[in-house]
Amino acid sequence: MTREEFCSRLGIRSATLQLWTSEGWLLLDDTGSSSASLSEIDLARGQLIRHLGDEFGVNAEGIGIILDLLDQVHGLRSVLREVLQSSAAREER
Repeated sequence: MTREEFCSRLGIRSATLQLWTSEGWLLLDDTGSSSASLSEIDLARGQLIRHLGDEFGVNAEGIGIILDLLDQVHGLRSVLREVLQSSAAREER
């Protein structure tokens, strides 16, 4: 989806999206053009950011920390999955 569609679906201004990308909360696959391709995963992350700030009152620093922790958990789960698959493959030999 484009930046405009993304902002419309989340109910945010383009300046808010720019803030989120400058904070590193969302990573875009372009250099800032309006034709950026944002995914449904980006939309879900945007919804999380909005919920954290709007509904839970988390400040910008807290949102950054929460997102970093979630990214770490996701990364660790991926590593664990690989280790378990590797271990299972060795046991089959």
